[in-house]
Amino acid sequence: MFKRFLSTASTFGRWPLALLLAALLSACASMPHSIGEESHKHPSAPAPAPVAEISQAQEADQLLAQGKDLAAAKAYIEAAAASGADKQLDYLSKAAQASLAGNRPQVAELLSAEVLRLSREPAQRAEALWIQAQAYERDGQTKLARGALASLIAIDTVSPERRAEAMGRLAKIYEAENHDLTALDFLVKRDALLTGVAKAENRRRIHALLDAQSSAKLRNWRGRSGDPVVQEWLAFALIAREHVEPANRQAAFAAWLQAHPGHPDIHYDDASANNRAAVLARGAICTLLPTSGRFASDTTAFVAGLQAAAQQEAGPAIYQLSDSSDPALNATEYAAGVEAGCAAFVGPALPQDINAVLGARHPSNPPILLLGAAQPHSQPGVYDFDISLRVTARQVAEDALRAGYRQAAVLYPLDAEGADMQAAFLEAWKKGGGSVVGVAHYRDGDTASAVQRALGVAPLGAKTFVFLVAPAQRLADIISTIRAQTTQPILLAGIPTFAAEQSTSISDARVYALGSPWVFDPQIAGGPVAQAVRQSLPQASAAQWRMAGLGAEAYGLVAKILHIAKPAGASPTGALSDPHTLQENNKRDLRWVRWHNGNIEVLPALPEP
Repeated sequence: MFKRFLSTASTFGRWPLALLLAALLSACASMPHSIGEESHKHPSAPAPAPVAEISQAQEADQLLAQGKDLAAAKAYIEAAAASGADKQLDYLSKAAQASLAGNRPQVAELLSAEVLRLSREPAQRAEALWIQAQAYERDGQTKLARGALASLIAIDTVSPERRAEAMGRLAKIYEAENHDLTALDFLVKRDALLTGVAKAENRRRIHALLDAQSSAKLRNWRGRSGDPVVQEWLAFALIAREHVEPANRQAAFAAWLQAHPGHPDIHYDDASANNRAAVLARGAICTLLPTSGRFASDTTAFVAGLQAAAQQEAGPAIYQLSDSSDPALNATEYAAGVEAGCAAFVGPALPQDINAVLGARHPSNPPILLLGAAQPHSQPGVYDFDISLRVTARQVAEDALRAGYRQAAVLYPLDAEGADMQAAFLEAWKKGGGSVVGVAHYRDGDTASAVQRALGVAPLGAKTFVFLVAPAQRLADIISTIRAQTTQPILLAGIPTFAAEQSTSISDARVYALGSPWVFDPQIAGGPVAQAVRQSLPQASAAQWRMAGLGAEAYGLVAKILHIAKPAGASPTGALSDPHTLQENNKRDLRWVRWHNGNIEVLPALPEP
């Protein structure tokens, strides 16, 4: 039955959702009713995973690492179809998560529901409930989201971090529905699970909710709440309104606690909850990056680069501020970091978070290095360090025009990243006056025809090149296909190899790539910072390695901005960019290389046609 689903899943973005869900239900109906039922039939050790399952699972992992969420979801479902009952639910859960990341919440809802129908394993159910709750929220079904989150926190094995996040989401939902007492109850319960800046932010939410209520309502709530700690918060909120002078207020708090033995001191308006975070954040470079969700692995790698550079250069430490999916809360987190004494900030990367943080920022605040495209701004101390490959694609266009090229044939894979990069290249290329011979995307099996479409039928001039976007594993084959039809130079945005020694399959000296020295410069790629990253990320993918390099480069830039950088010379972090250049025109310092007899050769600039 899974095979029937796969034939429709290949049209993930084109089929009406109702047909897609119907096909998925049909597919899932063929699975055993429980894992226990299947294991009862086969009490011996599980059979080795079929080759098809392993292949599909590996492909799905790679697609997910590349940000191709919907393609990864399809591949995970294919892996489930090829697997035994012991693996099917794991793959379906991964498919649900990938569907959610690919903005298909209704598909994620159904996949997670199927996992919940079949699984009795607490950790598996908890993960499915978490995915389902997020999907319901995105789909606007907040009542169903509440139910999923409530079921999640009822599972004993759920981690404190996940439990706290679920309670925070419940509080937000109930507050939006004007059930403020229930929202307060969840905020108070999660307070015991939090520390540092996260605890301070939660207490800010508690105080904001209490401050929005009348005294009469607070007294009414005291009679309705059965939680003694919630009752204490309500009592202290009323005391704080009656005793404005700090000394009198503290005396009244102490008197209440003496009259109510057994109640813990919640430190209603005490700063002790902030002390630990303030100590860690003071003087540190603080990050505003997501530590959960689809970008978590990117953050892990980026922060590994930051931390390795900090240790090598003996500079300011790295402190990770808590992240949130709510831009407004991210702005509050930024403000808490300013108050805690962060020396500088790195992040955010997403446009909505950048705009929220810039809206909360005062010109006198510490400098901030933004990692994504921001709206035009003129704030002092704000530096744009867009880490996306769009920046590289745009610089390819600018450098090619500067070198004297005037025509481009564009060839890219049919995926989100390829489309994004070719769009960024064409925008800069046309803006600079370049003309386009042709634009074509390719799929497996039709590369030759795509090359023909990109090159067109007219003879190519001497100032023409091929702008190519290609994954590392297919690069050599695609170059061979292009060379069968033209000898024009090929320009790549990014160096699609993990390290220089993996480039031996490329020997064409007219293939040029623009990328970061972190990948190809022996002093940096084999230096102490890179070695430290390899120790913390021994299984890093090519995408994670790139992010770690960007983290190291970001640290060097912040060190320059703070005027604590080491004397001029070969930087072990790869921080080549000038912060003033970044502030003025958002241009990173990247380098051109070519492959000569299988070896990478660094070039001073892109050669002329």
